[in-house]
Amino acid sequence: MRPVRQRLIFLFLLIRLTAAYPQEEKIPYYIMEAAEELSEYDTDADAAGEFAVRLSELAEKPIRINTADENELSGLFFLTDFQIKSLADYIRKTGKIYTIYEIAAIPGFDASLARMIAPFVSLDDYKQINGKPSGFRNDLLSNFTLKYPEADTSAPGESWKILARYRFSAGKFSGHITSEKDAGEKLFPGKMPVTDFLSAGLVWEGAGLIRKVIAGDFGARYGLGTAINTGLRTGLSLTQTGYLTGGDEIRPYTSGDENLFFRGVAVQLRRGNTGMTMFCSRNRIDASTDTAENSQMVTIRTFQRSGLHTTASSLASKDAVAESSYGISFSTDIRALRLNLLWVQNRFSVPVMNNDPSPGELYDFSGRTSSTASAAYRYMPGRLLLYGEISLNLPDRKAWVQGISFRPSDRLSVNMVYRHYDPGFFSFHGKGLFSSSSGDNSEGLFGNFIFEAARHLFLSAGADVRSHPWLRYRCSAPSTTFGREIRLRYLPTENFSFEAVYSKRASVYDITESTGIKKQNETEASLLKLSFRYLASDHLTLTTRIDCKRVSPSGSEGIIMLQDVSWRISGIPATLWFRHCIIRTGDWDSRIYAYENDLVNSFSVPALWGNGSRTCIMLTVKAWKSTDLRIKFASGDSYGSEGNKNSGEMKIQVRVRF
Repeated sequence: MRPVRQRLIFLFLLIRLTAAYPQEEKIPYYIMEAAEELSEYDTDADAAGEFAVRLSELAEKPIRINTADENELSGLFFLTDFQIKSLADYIRKTGKIYTIYEIAAIPGFDASLARMIAPFVSLDDYKQINGKPSGFRNDLLSNFTLKYPEADTSAPGESWKILARYRFSAGKFSGHITSEKDAGEKLFPGKMPVTDFLSAGLVWEGAGLIRKVIAGDFGARYGLGTAINTGLRTGLSLTQTGYLTGGDEIRPYTSGDENLFFRGVAVQLRRGNTGMTMFCSRNRIDASTDTAENSQMVTIRTFQRSGLHTTASSLASKDAVAESSYGISFSTDIRALRLNLLWVQNRFSVPVMNNDPSPGELYDFSGRTSSTASAAYRYMPGRLLLYGEISLNLPDRKAWVQGISFRPSDRLSVNMVYRHYDPGFFSFHGKGLFSSSSGDNSEGLFGNFIFEAARHLFLSAGADVRSHPWLRYRCSAPSTTFGREIRLRYLPTENFSFEAVYSKRASVYDITESTGIKKQNETEASLLKLSFRYLASDHLTLTTRIDCKRVSPSGSEGIIMLQDVSWRISGIPATLWFRHCIIRTGDWDSRIYAYENDLVNSFSVPALWGNGSRTCIMLTVKAWKSTDLRIKFASGDSYGSEGNKNSGEMKIQVRVRF
């Protein structure tokens, strides 16, 4: 018990510190929550990184809200459509917002939300960023990551990971180059002296008929994302949804997913209230191929999404298939109504064969070509918002989403969403509302409310129930899942905040010990989170968090206690962030995820389990006027089923802007 007592005393002493400086808070609370949910309940791990990238880009190029229209304001993706419309209406009536605190008085906003969006908006009317006039700007970023012990000592390449990203902008033109080598991959594996993953693109933006042209690698989103959405998955947190109704966009691709993006040309046109987007793409993606029986024809066995090429089989699947994609979208605004139509086709150089599927693969895609058509709408008369989308895999597999939001008063908002994804509905580049990583085989109903119960006190609650009419991952029978969550936030002053979240999720999985026809058992996980933030002085920010989790019927329990300290060192341009976390969990089932402060354009959401601790420290130094240096070191010990296991990682980032 002595080590535990020593750590508890250590945490208490940290809370008593009184001299430092608050760190720059760039990550809204609900983004952290969504990243943790992505890691725990979804197989799309890179999606959490997309949150970090989008927020970093938004902080560097904030929205000029005094001159932006509703389409531009939708770039604040963590706001709801009501909040975006309320902000736009306020600016049209008053002419200009002069201070961030003025936003707190707008219907649908409060002081907490105004502070949260502050890093991502600009009150300047001119085209300038960070006080510098528009001109030729360069941004060079390089990350180096080393973990120990090595995950796979048999990998052909070095155990470290390196990322290099260069971006430039000059007036209407901008561009980027991204290069990445994952741990275990060779630095220059091919004949050309390039890393395993290389991405680049050029962008031109205008204000006339042609609004945007992208040549190279790009991402896209249309409507509610059931047909195309290479960016953020929506509908993750049950109590803090935001961005439910989506939007249309094409944007340069700067993330690390090596397969789910487009490579080609995209053009966005707009005249008045009508817009059109066209794109064509040809990209080589990873896939495991095989030769069909009694035939010399090569077919696709499975698509590979990890992007790791550290084994003989993964190297053989790298860029094995060429995917050609074409799409065209039309949108128009008619007063309070917005309509969107989309058609997209994907064609593979090698066909997908599904001649003798297992029951779980019965509805899987088969063939060489896939075409999808979708229609979406959004209608906002006053305080009521209706939106929906239907997508059809020609000829007969469909996805249907319908939502309603309304604000009975400025202090209360209510949301409800129904969605239906046919077994076998597939969208290679889609992420619809409340969909899984595969996006199919579910029908569900979601509802939540957000209420300002009293001054400084906010209450929100949500529930989601979904049925799976066919087999799914880890479940060999039709099943149902259910989730519910309640959140309480208390913000009495700018220096103190308290948040409590209780969530419960129930799902049906196969019993691993069963033989023959698999039997199922319902697993229920309950999680309680308590978080305290305190600005002890003008120089220090402290965050204390306690999470408790229980899983039934196994009875596995887990608890973590963590303390964050952020301190700007007086006299020198440096910031120090420190975390110490105590971990006590029964097994892997009661693991708890905790978002960690990390490098720019990077993220870390480790799974904490076993009996031990984890310590992180990150130092940010502004070495010169245009150069930032970040060093992060994390170390942990776990006493789980694998015995005493020490692990750690070191990350170094150099960023130069000129």
